[in-house]
Amino acid sequence: MTPHKGMVLIMALVFLLVMSLLISAMLLVTQLSHKTAYAGQQQLQTAQEALAQHLAVLNTLTDEAAAVKRTMTACPASYAAWSGSAVQCEVVQVDTAAYSDSKLFYAGYSSLVLKTTLIQEPD
Repeated sequence: MTPHKGMVLIMALVFLLVMSLLISAMLLVTQLSHKTAYAGQQQLQTAQEALAQHLAVLNTLTDEAAAVKRTMTACPASYAAWSGSAVQCEVVQVDTAAYSDSKLFYAGYSSLVLKTTLIQEPD
């Protein structure tokens, strides 16, 4: 084997090594890009699920859903003018939390609801 043929072989091997390193770097970047896109999609889905749960809880508004429930001594001014003591007002705090299936993503919502109840006076 002549020295020129050996040099060509070494250059070809170096070229293959550089190309394989570039390809592996591009594959790594592609994989990270895919993981990032998937993470964003998972977070968005988790936020949508949490919002749907929160709206469902707000529509039903059971006593178990209320994190904090406080009865107000006087209703806000919009009810006070005509209601007097016929309306009872409560401030209810509703918290909803949702986790993704992998438990890596979290979304939570919290709302304050003014709940009014008409008090029936005995005849």
